[in-house]
Amino acid sequence: MMYRKNFDLSIYFIADSSVCAGRAIEDVVAAAVRGGATMVQLRNKVCTHDIVADEARRVQSILADSNVSFIINDHVELAADIGADGVHIGQEDMSAKEARRIIGTDAILGLTAFTRTHYDALDPEIIDYVGTGPFHATLTKPDKSVLGADGFAVLAKTSPVPVVGIGGVTPENAGDVIAAGAQGVAMMRAVSEAVDPKIAARHFVKAVECAR
Repeated sequence: MMYRKNFDLSIYFIADSSVCAGRAIEDVVAAAVRGGATMVQLRNKVCTHDIVADEARRVQSILADSNVSFIINDHVELAADIGADGVHIGQEDMSAKEARRIIGTDAILGLTAFTRTHYDALDPEIIDYVGTGPFHATLTKPDKSVLGADGFAVLAKTSPVPVVGIGGVTPENAGDVIAAGAQGVAMMRAVSEAVDPKIAARHFVKAVECAR
């Protein structure tokens, strides 16, 4: 397991088997990592615990010999059980304090935060990074109000922890996310549904490098 301060949000790939164009999730993850993904989050909102656990172990195996951090969305106990690098929780999941207790002091804990109230409640002793958005409109969270560059920047500039921008992020607008104060960009379909996820990830790498 990596130490919790030792992670790179630059190219944060969210892997969901339901949007992998029919391909095995571990194959898509492997391609994204070859393209330059620096963090991988496993996201599965619909399947049973056993199926998610199987996916998690397959993805973890792909990442075992890399420097890429492996994060599991929501399934805090599973992340602790298999020794994932960390977990990401939302505002409606268990409390950050309880999640930290379960995963321990060295694991990475990410939190979704998209309002001033969420940011005001952040405790950097518990939370390591926040995911904020949607930066642009997104199919994943169509009900959420779009922050845009200005709204994102207002939140990011006061954050006590690193911020990764999410929501409709593409290689064409990734630079705007970095310019608005993000330490990295998160994406899902733009990589997982691409004909070649490796090349898609590389486009994000180039965009972030140029913005910096």
